[in-house]
Amino acid sequence: MLPTLILGSALAGLLAFLAGIFENEDSDAGSASNPNSQVQLAPQIGHLHRYYNKAIAGEPPQNALWATLAATVAYLLIGQLSILGLNSIQSVLIAAIIGSLLAALIQGLYGFLAHVSRVASMKNFKQILYWDSLVSALPLSMTFVFFSALCLTLLAFVIHSLMGSPFSVPLIAMFLGFTLGAIGSSTGDVHYGAERLYQHYKFGSGIAISKQGDIDVKGEYGYRNSVDTPYFTMRFGGPVTGLTFGLLIFIDAVFRIYGGPWTSVILVFASIIIIFIFLVYLEKYTRDKYGPFEEGS
Repeated sequence: MLPTLILGSALAGLLAFLAGIFENEDSDAGSASNPNSQVQLAPQIGHLHRYYNKAIAGEPPQNALWATLAATVAYLLIGQLSILGLNSIQSVLIAAIIGSLLAALIQGLYGFLAHVSRVASMKNFKQILYWDSLVSALPLSMTFVFFSALCLTLLAFVIHSLMGSPFSVPLIAMFLGFTLGAIGSSTGDVHYGAERLYQHYKFGSGIAISKQGDIDVKGEYGYRNSVDTPYFTMRFGGPVTGLTFGLLIFIDAVFRIYGGPWTSVILVFASIIIIFIFLVYLEKYTRDKYGPFEEGS
């Protein structure tokens, strides 16, 4: 029993780490989080952009929808696949792939309609529908959703089967989707690249509303777009999101084995306090080294 729980904890941590990376990159490829308001505001103040904007809801409900859909389809298919003579692991993998593929296709449909309709609503502000920007970013976003939903579906099966959770696989996937979406919307946002968008302003300065649409500032290879952004955030924002979600799942799993549920809760709160103290000193160090925050014009 104990080796099974240890194996489940290790798999859970790995799958959670990968899911965090893919979820964060999907958000960045589709401008679904931090840049969402920037992309919508830019044309209104004269800044045309080439960003793909698929935001249909906040990251937590979006991610929960894709994960729950993939896990539900996989859960229903397992019984059918077992008839073909496949073992349990093969059945779970194939069912999870099919479910995740369906979730990615539906996400692509939602994203296509959201982007086209949003650009159409900006017609009075001369915003152009760049088809090349849409067809290049849409498959990228769908790919990230596929892998994110696949990892969360497999993670839900691990928690249910190997770690003995009493909840059903689709329900576990929904909880995981909400959790990861919230983490990606907070942790991943910090490293989205907002500092690149406003790097020509003074450190810590307040940004005037007339500058808030500068998301289309030229990047290294021309105008920034939804393919350029994940290329940047994959270096740090994605791994940090994955590390946050992975540690959360792994620590909870390990300490439920050796110390019970309250041990994991206490450890998580202790970690939060330590991180908070570290961030306070980090901000103080930054202020002292780079100068005080200044008011923007």
